[in-house]
Amino acid sequence: MRLVSSVGSVEQLEELLALGHESRSFEVKGPGSPGGLKDKAYLGQIAKAVMAMGNLRDGGLVCLGIDEPRMREMRPGLSAEQVAQWSDYDQVHTAMASLVDPPPGFQPLLFRLSSGCDVVVLEVDEFDDVPHLCRADVGDVLQAGAMYVRPRGMPRSVRVPDAREMRDVLDIATDKAVREFLRRAYAAGLPSPGAGPAINADSERFDAERAEAWAAVVSSVLEQVNSSGHTDVAIRPVPFDAERVAPRRLVAFLEQQTVRLRGWPLPYIDSRQPIQRLGTFVGQDIAPTVVPHLESWRMCASGQFLHRRALATDMRDSPLLEATAEGTTGAVALWDIVLYMVELAELAARFAAGLHCDHIDIDIALAGVAGRELIAGDHQDHVRPGLIVHADRLNATRRVDSQTLLANPRRVGVTLAQDLLAQFGLDLPDTALLDLQQRVFGS
Repeated sequence: MRLVSSVGSVEQLEELLALGHESRSFEVKGPGSPGGLKDKAYLGQIAKAVMAMGNLRDGGLVCLGIDEPRMREMRPGLSAEQVAQWSDYDQVHTAMASLVDPPPGFQPLLFRLSSGCDVVVLEVDEFDDVPHLCRADVGDVLQAGAMYVRPRGMPRSVRVPDAREMRDVLDIATDKAVREFLRRAYAAGLPSPGAGPAINADSERFDAERAEAWAAVVSSVLEQVNSSGHTDVAIRPVPFDAERVAPRRLVAFLEQQTVRLRGWPLPYIDSRQPIQRLGTFVGQDIAPTVVPHLESWRMCASGQFLHRRALATDMRDSPLLEATAEGTTGAVALWDIVLYMVELAELAARFAAGLHCDHIDIDIALAGVAGRELIAGDHQDHVRPGLIVHADRLNATRRVDSQTLLANPRRVGVTLAQDLLAQFGLDLPDTALLDLQQRVFGS
């Protein structure tokens, strides 16, 4: 059992609760009866949620102790007896294994919220080899042999409702098998296709599409992003093909590739807000109305994905995120860049698999950073003071073959981070950044 007491972790959970509604990868359950694990009906509800999260790409979180109508209040919380039961990994694992086949991978996390309430979050892993099925009947809650999922656009744990949702689960299993094969080939030293030729015509057409997509709708939210320190990235499947993804499929394709390595997805697609449909591309601008996340995204028919997001140092008020040197205009946190680049590389890998292309161009930039200092941003890492950049925009571009992306996206993400961090004058080995992301994302 881990007691999660870091401010960042509690903040992350409270941001999800502050939304006031569940999402595809986040479900809340009230405290249930005092019987806890012995209450079969309640246990069945938890097992259903755990199965569904385990059958979702990247898994998900099941928060025990919060009633859905009271998410923003963060109440009522668990009693001491309930905390003891649900935080006991061995007991919970035994109970889950009696209802779920194969037994799910999960980690119980104990949080004390700012409301004073205690909750236990079951952090559920994506299935390893084969999807989870229900092992036993539990009243009208569970049916033996059934597969439970979290359908797109429906934040509920239900039996597989249609062929599309079944295909999503099978695609995850296929993708895992392909990645394992490529990892072994990579470890054995088998050659990859290489970086591929640079095609200027492709870059020019992608750049023109990018400019058109961002200019189509200039909202107050996008202006707020552009006026802050922000990342500005593009994922580009090469060669350029203006009709790679049909406009009617753009949102569904992006939903299927969404990365959820942390609580907040990349990208965040708000199902409660309209999608901007702009001919051959779609998009959304996400305002920080409830939680401190400010971002805009566009998805193009060429398969190009565009994303701008405000830096964590611009959105959060914490002494750990402040510059230490005098005369600076602000800060850029090391962990913010590394974790985002790893998530971005994982998203690029999913695009490579989903679009069946041999290479992906990843164009990244830090904008609005003139006079900013690079800082660690937490207590576990160290960055020497005085690493200040004077350019307002830092750029880097990588062409990566799909085999390398699928075999080791996290190393690609670290390489992308190094391309930006080196421009601050940072000189850290890749192993240090790999260790940083592993502390957060796990192995």
